[in-house]
Formats: sequence, C-alpha cells, structure tokens
Amino acid sequence: QFADVVLPAATWGEKTGTFTNADRTVHLCEKAVDPPGQARPDLDIFVDYAARMAFTDRDGAPLVQWGGPEEAFEAWKRCSAGRPCDYTGLTYAKLRGPTGIQWPCTDHAPDGTDRLYADGVDWAHPDLCETYGKDLVSGEPLGEDWYRSVNPVGKALIRPAPYMQPNEWPDPEYPFQLTTGRTIYHFHTRTKTGRVPELVDAAPEVWVEIAESDAVRLGLGEGDLVDVTTRCGALRGRLRLGTVRPGALFVPFHYGYWDTPAGKAPAPGTPGRAANELVPTRWDPVSKQPQFKTAAATLTLVERADELTS
Repeated sequence: QFADVVLPAATWGEKTGTFTNADRTVHLCEKAVDPPGQARPDLDIFVDYAARMAFTDRDGAPLVQWGGPEEAFEAWKRCSAGRPCDYTGLTYAKLRGPTGIQWPCTDHAPDGTDRLYADGVDWAHPDLCETYGKDLVSGEPLGEDWYRSVNPVGKALIRPAPYMQPNEWPDPEYPFQLTTGRTIYHFHTRTKTGRVPELVDAAPEVWVEIAESDAVRLGLGEGDLVDVTTRCGALRGRLRLGTVRPGALFVPFHYGYWDTPAGKAPAPGTPGRAANELVPTRWDPVSKQPQFKTAAATLTLVERADELTS
C-alpha cells in the first residue's frame, strides 16, 4: 500500500554472500535453493537498478563496477584495507574452509585475529584514531588537544554522560509517567515472532500495565479496556495489574498495524496500538538513536472487562 513497485528479494538460503558475527567472525553462506517466483538476490536487484538508472561516479564511470557477490566482496576488501576491520586477507576460497575467520585478516595475520589489542596498540590511540569523539550532550565534535589530554595512551575511554531530564513530567492533566519496553515473547515489531502461533497466543495484543494501588484508586480492574493518552497520541489496550511502581504505566512497543484487518494505522483521533506513537520525538545527539521511551500520560476507562465478555 506504500509502494508503486515491489521488488521481491531472496532470503539467506536463496543467495550467496558473506555475513559477520558480533565476534568479528566472517562466514560464507552458499546458495542452497533457488528463490521462488520472481524473487532475486537483493544484490542482483541493486546492481540491475544502478545500471538501469545509469548511476556514475564523479569521474563519469559506472558507479557499480561489480556484478556478483564475490566481486562485491572484493570491492569491500579494498574499502576495508588499513582499517580495524581489515578483510584484505580473506577470499571466498579461504572462507570455504571448515570454519569462519575473524577480522582483521591480512598478510600479517593470514588466518585472522582471535584476540584484538594483544600487542597493546589500540585504534583509540591519538595517533591512530580517525575522530576524537563528541560531546555527549550537544553532539559537537571534540578536538585533538582535549582527546590527548584525557587519553594519551589510547586505552578504552569510558565517559559518563550527565543526567538529562525526561521529555516531560506528569502533571494534573497527564498524571502518569508512561514507559515503553519489551515482552519476552516478541522481537521488535513482530514481523517474525508475530507469525509463530505459540508466541502470538502468549502475547496476542498490546496491553497497559498499572500498579495495583493505582488501579484500586481509580476503580479499575484486570482486563478493563482503557485508553492511554499523551500529548502525542492515544493507544487502546486491556489493563493488567502488574509490578510497575505507582504513578507509572507500561506499554510494550511491539504492536503495530501490519497484521490488523485494515493493515494500517486508524484514522487521526482514533486510539491505535503502536506505543511509539505516544512518545515525543527525541534522539541521542551522538548516536542519533531515537528515544521512544517515555511521556506523561492519562488513563481513561473505555469498557469494563465483564462488559467485554458478556
């Protein structure tokens, strides 16, 4: 519903390429089966698209000068040369061995590197690092003189971030502090876990968790249908009496609209089910990660649990 053209892409078992684990181990994944229908490896799609659009580099040459996955890997090796994640010693032939290989893999370390910094040299050293960090509040780059003064030998530098106030505090109009988070049964927006019947049965819908003392004070009970409203939007879900502290509300952020009958968000002014729609837009000045975490909120009863089941 959001695209004029859909280009179906192959999954991991339907294409050849490399992937790298969090421990720096590079693996080669060979194509096992053909992709179904018109699906193609995403690399093929990108290369074909670049050719059809006649993309060029600043010298007028074709922007993409490789075709298959091994050629793309060779291009990536050239990009990685001399950097911490140096792949220049890796080849598809070497990766077809019995196990993966950890970068950096170079002429000096042809079998990869099990442990980094064993020689006492760190890429954080002032003579080797590419940047000197940023101010954790403003995001402004820091200078070389400052960096050399606090980290002259280039060891790991742990910098405390100052406490920053929440976006907003509860007030008489919005008396609760809403916080968003996870449930054990789902991952992110459930595009995978939402298709596993056992996980869907365990956590089928968004809910609102409240402290029992707050529920008693407001005359609310387990399973009541409620609206959570903030200055940004509203969400509707069933109430759970839980272990959150008094004055707080918890809502899991996994639920969106891809698996709803309409397949999209409700009309403006209608409560939805996506928790991130309730919180202000704010992001970390250094990492640029969105906060999507907290807001002042109010709670409204929509329907009693016994009325829902009657």
